[in-house]
Amino acid sequence: MAGELQDKIAVITAAASGMGRETSLRFAEEGAHVVSVDIDVEAGAALLDDVKAAGGSAEFLAADLTDLGQIEDVAKAIEAAHGHVDVLFNHAGAAGPRGFDFDADQWEFQVNLNLRAPVFLTKLLLPLMGAGGSVIFTSSVSGLIASRNSPVYSTVKSGVLGFMRAIAAVGGADGIRANAICPGTVDTPMLKQFFQAPGESDTVLEERLASFKQAVPLGRISQPQEIAELVLFLAGERSSFITGVAVPIDGGYVAL
Repeated sequence: MAGELQDKIAVITAAASGMGRETSLRFAEEGAHVVSVDIDVEAGAALLDDVKAAGGSAEFLAADLTDLGQIEDVAKAIEAAHGHVDVLFNHAGAAGPRGFDFDADQWEFQVNLNLRAPVFLTKLLLPLMGAGGSVIFTSSVSGLIASRNSPVYSTVKSGVLGFMRAIAAVGGADGIRANAICPGTVDTPMLKQFFQAPGESDTVLEERLASFKQAVPLGRISQPQEIAELVLFLAGERSSFITGVAVPIDGGYVAL
């Protein structure tokens, strides 16, 4: 039986770890050829080994997506190798600085990685998409509601949602859909960046996590595999009439 994404070309940024890695594996399992993009070459190679060991198809492009030139290089490589793209999962991002204690360099980094990168990669790859194409963005619950922890992160993730809606509005005429996932707290290597400042003890991390779980109706944090299933749904035909939507996947956190 053919997979849900059989023979589709799927581009995933931040593909080598956490939610991106699980989505890469899930897409490959469903028959996609995964173009994995990440700054971590070693982790990218490990991902390719795992995909191929499971009988899937993938390639790796190393890139620092804070660099516009490297974003352009990624787009050119994809066009040269494949000529088209069926799914684009703009997942790359980083946790923001805590509170209002940030400088211009931190602000620029957040804007460049969390907002400019998905905007420009989508701009460059959209002409390679046709009817049935799906663009998926990773925003956050912090893009839906205010973040006391990082106002900067909340700002850029809100911007992602605005751009997603514009792509949905413009792309609809060509049969291209655009949606965003808005995760809450997820058990990934990035988890510490959201809850633990440099120099703080693991005890502080554990206390903050315990407090956060109390604010989540389901009483826990999510697993990367759960996020991957939502991305797969938005990538495939099961969501063929869904576009312009920001989907919380947060155990009910934003419902309160």
